[in-house]
Amino acid sequence: EPKKWQPPAGVADRGAEVNAPSSSSSAGQLSGGQPPPHSSNYYGPSGAPSNSNNNYGNNNDNDNKQQQQQQPPPQSHRSSYNNNYNKYDDKQYTRSFNNYDDRHPRNYNSSHNRYNKSGGGGHHINPGFSMEEVVNRLCHPRTHVFEEMDHARQASPESFQSGRAITAILSQLGRRRQMRVAMQVWRWMERTPGITRNVFHYNALINVCEKIKDWKGALDLLRQMDEENVPKNEITYSSAISACEKGGNWRTALDLLKSMKDKGIMPTAIAYNAAISACEKGLNPSKALEIFDEMKREGVRPTVVTFSALISACEKGQQWKLALQVLEEMKTTFGPNVIAYSAAISALSKGQQWEKAWELFCEIEQSGKKLSVVTYNATMTALEKGLQWERALDLFDEMKYKNMPVTVVSYGSAISACEKGYQWRQCLEYLDEMTERKIAKNVIIFGAAMSCMEKACRADIAFQLMERMNLEGVRPNVHIFNSAISACARCKLWRKGFELFKEMDKVGVKRDVVTYNAVLDAVCSQVDLAEQIFREGVGRGFYAKVSRLGTQWLELDLHFLSLGGGETALRWWFEKCLVPYLGDSKELASVKSIDIVTGYGKTRARGARKGDDSMRKRVRAMLSFMNICEIVQPNLGRIHIDKPALMKEVERNCGRIIFDAHGYEQFKSQEGLDEPHSDAPQFVRPRGGALHDRAERDRQKVSIPGPGPGQGPSRPSQDRFDGPYQQHGDSRRY
Repeated sequence: EPKKWQPPAGVADRGAEVNAPSSSSSAGQLSGGQPPPHSSNYYGPSGAPSNSNNNYGNNNDNDNKQQQQQQPPPQSHRSSYNNNYNKYDDKQYTRSFNNYDDRHPRNYNSSHNRYNKSGGGGHHINPGFSMEEVVNRLCHPRTHVFEEMDHARQASPESFQSGRAITAILSQLGRRRQMRVAMQVWRWMERTPGITRNVFHYNALINVCEKIKDWKGALDLLRQMDEENVPKNEITYSSAISACEKGGNWRTALDLLKSMKDKGIMPTAIAYNAAISACEKGLNPSKALEIFDEMKREGVRPTVVTFSALISACEKGQQWKLALQVLEEMKTTFGPNVIAYSAAISALSKGQQWEKAWELFCEIEQSGKKLSVVTYNATMTALEKGLQWERALDLFDEMKYKNMPVTVVSYGSAISACEKGYQWRQCLEYLDEMTERKIAKNVIIFGAAMSCMEKACRADIAFQLMERMNLEGVRPNVHIFNSAISACARCKLWRKGFELFKEMDKVGVKRDVVTYNAVLDAVCSQVDLAEQIFREGVGRGFYAKVSRLGTQWLELDLHFLSLGGGETALRWWFEKCLVPYLGDSKELASVKSIDIVTGYGKTRARGARKGDDSMRKRVRAMLSFMNICEIVQPNLGRIHIDKPALMKEVERNCGRIIFDAHGYEQFKSQEGLDEPHSDAPQFVRPRGGALHDRAERDRQKVSIPGPGPGQGPSRPSQDRFDGPYQQHGDSRRY
């Protein structure tokens, strides 16, 4: 027998302990003997409540006739119950029921609600039925749900018999995400004679599953509808697809969409939108496009929500060109839309297309639409990732000047922009602003601030930020430790960096490959310690593919290592891995190529530092201090070793490679490698924000990138800060 639907894990079911009221228990008492949360005189002798906001019928026929004559419901309400109403519109069905109210003031403790507005005593109306009050009492933790539902049914038997009251109750419980109470109401329906569950009841309960992201519960309800022969409609499938979408199960959402069409039910735009959103969360933009094309073939008109969901799917799939195409198609039908533009700007941000993102921002601004905080945040992120840190901070100033509700995301983008410009003092100002505005700082905010201190070589402030995290109750993650260790490496504090490396085990933070790269950067001058840490990383699988030894080729891949990690790996490779080859001249003679992959361009930009420092420069210097020659070849990301010269060097050193470590350290000192950057000029912006002349920014150098590899931050023109800005030296400390 198919298993009936049960509440999801974590949702307590009080149906077992709160059973149907026994005959011995009084109608006004809970099973534990305590009175219900509502007043004992709330219900009259006939079970009708003595206070009302909405009238849904009563037990007194005479009073009911008088009430209908005196207060007829509005025409819009009556039309909702005739035979011509849209039976598939659950929202209309529930809304018309909830809004069917009387026109008398609510007074629970007096009898004035029995009289008309004139206060006379001649025209009595029967007390009504307040759905909101019923749901409030059902949600009370001490309420006996079965007894409360029995009382409500006695108060309005007609509305319960038709099923409208139960639909409204389940819908309101769904809005409040009260799954436990909804399940008890559902069991009350099973045990109460004369109550038949229809499609509206199932739709309301599936909607509750959607609100709490319980897609499995929604599917169980669909199977239960088949068992009870309850017909499904498009609302049923749309709610179930939305539940799968919010639960992150895009494959099941597409299966439901297909099943919907197989059963002859035409999907609506809501169902298609939910399916596209499911593909968005599943990072599958191609499927989202297929659904969009199918939607147009079926003659279903796309809405703004459709286009926005499709653009978001392109963003998640990093398809910024596709996002722009969808945006252009949407503009021809609906014109500019802030939500769609924000999603497109986010897609361009992930595609490192700050110029196009800026164009979209200016375009939606010139259209006269009111820009949202999301639009500003997305544009700031695009500019920050494009190293346009000054433009990003200009937008943030504009947000504050316009009194827009800046969020933690806004500050995160602004602090990340400070990182690109080495503006550590402005970063600290933003942290203080968040405290003043009572915006809680999370680990992402502190992570961005730590990265700023790392790039600016302010390890001292990075340590203070870690203490500040402890005071504010923010637990550091691996990114925080990685930034702190990297700051130690840049400031030549290898002992402190190694202490932080060991501390990660004590606080339960799991190390990753970035952690090992950072600590190897810090301790690379300590040869034995660096080799010990590198071996540990090899044992954990982080550097498993660094050394590739074949019968005819030998290769050392330093692609994903830091500069200090590359130095350690090169020494380890020649001293440990190549021993069998160096000791056997025949084995070495059979090898056709010996290569070292250093990487070039974008893959090494993050590791570059001062003085054109790079992995290639360091490896070539180390090889020269090993008396190993290379063969010039066009690939700048690969160094090809001269094998005949290597064999002669091995023979001269009795099967070994001797590395002049002292000479290499002198070379690094002469070249200025591993030296921290000189502190960049610091500029503090006004806390109240400011408006900036964008044309002036455009007239400056078209490409004002942030600090590139081995460079300092781009310095703004001096007259740029003659107004509200203050320039500080680097003598002040946080």
